[in-house]
Amino acid sequence: MFDIISIGDATIDTFLLIHDVEIKNVEGCKKAILNWGDKLPVDQYYRSVAGNAANNAVGSSRLGLSTGFYTVLAHDSGGREIAHKMEKEGVSTRFIIKNDSHPTNASTVISYQGERTIFVYHEHRKYSLPNFPASHWVYLTSMGVGFEKIYKDLGKYLDKYKAKLGFNPGTFQLRKGLKANQEMLQRTDILSLNVQEAQSWVGNVEDPEELCSRLLRLGPKAVALTDGRRGAYSYSEEGFYYIEEFPGPRVESTGAGDAFTTAYIAALIYGLPHAEALRWGPVNAGSVVQKIGPQAGLLTRRELELRLEKIKKFQPIKITNDTIKSQVAKIVAGKQD
Repeated sequence: MFDIISIGDATIDTFLLIHDVEIKNVEGCKKAILNWGDKLPVDQYYRSVAGNAANNAVGSSRLGLSTGFYTVLAHDSGGREIAHKMEKEGVSTRFIIKNDSHPTNASTVISYQGERTIFVYHEHRKYSLPNFPASHWVYLTSMGVGFEKIYKDLGKYLDKYKAKLGFNPGTFQLRKGLKANQEMLQRTDILSLNVQEAQSWVGNVEDPEELCSRLLRLGPKAVALTDGRRGAYSYSEEGFYYIEEFPGPRVESTGAGDAFTTAYIAALIYGLPHAEALRWGPVNAGSVVQKIGPQAGLLTRRELELRLEKIKKFQPIKITNDTIKSQVAKIVAGKQD
């Protein structure tokens, strides 16, 4: 029996760390200004296995969980590299499907001063859910066009084995809207989104508590809401909590959200409450951003617990009234964007 099976696309990411760029605020949105038609120097070049589901699978395995991984790859160099990475990390590859009608996904990441913009390319896939054995949890995340085709069978699987569902929708799932994802939202035990993703589904609400409350009305039992360097929130029957970003340097931020959610769910699998899961998430994310790529900094369970032990004061704040809520808002307002 698996602890968790991760479902979603995998990719090969190419990272380009650059400095010859200007960041401007345009109508409230940050824009990167490049010299069009120019040849720009690249400070560092890096290649990595990536993709939300692949990051979760590797991260879950490192945290000591028995992990399976469903994705569709081709018999090309990228597909072989991804499969080899999973085997090396102790992730079961028995559910990886090889289909040569389309090549393996690839993305390019432009990184500047620790933040990144990703050019995402998903090949068209014919998704078909494998015959999974029992698993305590399923992690559903970024898939390309046609992702809805597995929802009916996945719903049956979740009901049959009473498996819990962690849902971190990707670009195509978010853009397809609530109706297309309703079947999964109604079965979700923990929905993980960043603030901008949450707003795309429930409206441009600034108040994190109201955002989480609106998300819960869609069906999930609990919500983990991340806000970049401003910190993260947890909203469940245990209460509403906030925690700051885990302290440390930032080299490159790709995969921080995946690392956060992976550790959060791992804590729940180990029987810990949401408040403690909210401590695990930022520690894993804080380690990932100190490396280039989404997987190099993923922690083992022992490494994660040791970091928490060293900084015992790193604790979530339970928001129970307007006074505490105002105090948290001041903390968040003082954080670097």
